[in-house]
Formats: sequence, C-alpha cells, structure tokens
Amino acid sequence: MGEKPRERLLLYGSKSLSNEELFMIILKTGTKKYSVKEVANNLLTSIGGIEKLKNITINSLIKIEGIGKIKAIE
Repeated sequence: MGEKPRERLLLYGSKSLSNEELFMIILKTGTKKYSVKEVANNLLTSIGGIEKLKNITINSLIKIEGIGKIKAIE
C-alpha cells in the first residue's frame, strides 16, 4: 500500500485509515520542526485519543507542539 492517506480515503474509505492518518488529512501540513505525521502523533498523544477531541479547548490545542491558532480552530 503505497498510497498517501488522502488517496486511500478516496479509494477505500475512512475505515481504512488510522486515527493518526485522519488527523494528518485534517492538519494538512506540519511545521519547520515537525512533519504532519509528527504533529498528528503529538496531538493524539496529548489529548489521549481521538475520542477525547470533543472535550478539548482551543487553548489546550494551541499548547500542543506544532498546533497554532489556525490549526486549533480548523
């Protein structure tokens, strides 16, 4: 499977992706210091799993390495 997450989403649906890959699609880009994969992993680790995302505030998201105001809002 050499497809990127967006390509796999189109071909096989969202169930074929990991939570990290779903976040990679949402985040779109990384930073100078971190790849989008690293930012997605930092996010998942910091919030304790995708199911806890609904309970996190924008201010809490901004504190995560690689997440700025715009990414937190998106």
